[in-house]
Amino acid sequence: MKKTSLFIVFSFFVVSAFAQTSEADKEFAIKYLNASHQNIVDVANSLSEEAWNYTPKEGGWSAANCVEHILITEEAFTGMAMGTVSQAQATKEDLSAKDGMLIGMLANRGTKVTTAPQFEPSGRWDSKEEMLTALEESRNKLINFIKTSDANLRNYKAELPFGELDMVQLMLVISAHSQRHTFQMNEVLAEYQAM
Repeated sequence: MKKTSLFIVFSFFVVSAFAQTSEADKEFAIKYLNASHQNIVDVANSLSEEAWNYTPKEGGWSAANCVEHILITEEAFTGMAMGTVSQAQATKEDLSAKDGMLIGMLANRGTKVTTAPQFEPSGRWDSKEEMLTALEESRNKLINFIKTSDANLRNYKAELPFGELDMVQLMLVISAHSQRHTFQMNEVLAEYQAM
């Protein structure tokens, strides 16, 4: 009788451990999401209206355009993550070895990338305050999803232009993408201040 009970408890522990995202993965993803969000807020709040809307002389996006692009992309990726977990079949393939490479690749401003038309800024929000409020709501929704999901987000995969990712990696991509465009905002601000 004791052996049977121990086996049932052990089996439950193994299934539970497989069924949920590790606390370390959740904690890292949430910390990175919070840090990259705070960086955006800090830069945006430091800008005057003129600096916020300044467009570089050689072309490109203003800080306002960068934040709008971050927000549009984040909303799409959050929807992808939630849809993937609710509709896709879980797999055991471990992609976690690519975590660091993804962060480095996405955050790196040395490699120029042209965004897809659906992620182009279009002036959807009227003000910096509106945009930052929408971004905070989006980020909170994403963090709440990570905290409350019973699924192991490592076991759900999606295909992106740069390869297959698990849903923890998609959270890291959202943060690294935010970081990338915060760097871009700082570049634009440096040009504006040098005028």
